[in-house]
Amino acid sequence: MIHDFATAPRTPRDVPVRQPVPVVPARKSSKRVVLGAVLTLVALLSLWRMLASDPVIVNEGFSPPVEAKEEYLQAADLEEALLSGPEQIDESTDAADSQVVPREFELKAQARQGVVEEEDYGFYDSLQASAWRVPVQRGIYLTAEDRKRASYTYVLQAASLKNRSEAIALVAALQKRGLAASYSVSGGGMGEMTWYRVNVGPFNNVSIMNKAEDVLVSMHMMPLKRRVQ
Repeated sequence: MIHDFATAPRTPRDVPVRQPVPVVPARKSSKRVVLGAVLTLVALLSLWRMLASDPVIVNEGFSPPVEAKEEYLQAADLEEALLSGPEQIDESTDAADSQVVPREFELKAQARQGVVEEEDYGFYDSLQASAWRVPVQRGIYLTAEDRKRASYTYVLQAASLKNRSEAIALVAALQKRGLAASYSVSGGGMGEMTWYRVNVGPFNNVSIMNKAEDVLVSMHMMPLKRRVQ
């Protein structure tokens, strides 16, 4: 079949319809209009309030507060005192002051000469008079037991030896150190061993005994304290 283009009906070409371009409103101009309207409204409201407010009435009988009056009066008195000059000294006050000064010199002179005027007996004076006197030795309070121990006589046993010659040699060495050393014999009975005790003392003063004990300790000894009486 042969198509005849000359006899075929012709149809118009489909042309797309153009859409209209949307118009964007001017936002900036609308914002400015709204802002101007708001400002105009605010100005009108403020003007209306000013016109509608009550007028200020000045009270002719107004007086300053009490504090202001007092400050003004004090300033006026001070100015008057400065203009009037220094005040005159009262003769009675000057005379009383002149009597106090000789009294002080008189008391000092009596204290130097040992003359003390009798004063009223007070409460604190009675406390000082009734205070207990506690025996003190070098700043330490002594009790009855301490005084009893101080009356005892002590001896320091430096060593206990089996050989008499060793005891004599130790006594000589202690005497060179300035100690009152001696030895004594103990035991020696039936079936008992004889011991030679090297003693230092006797001592009636605890402080002296303690010094002697320090010397024995420095010589590597362990002295024993024995009470004689």
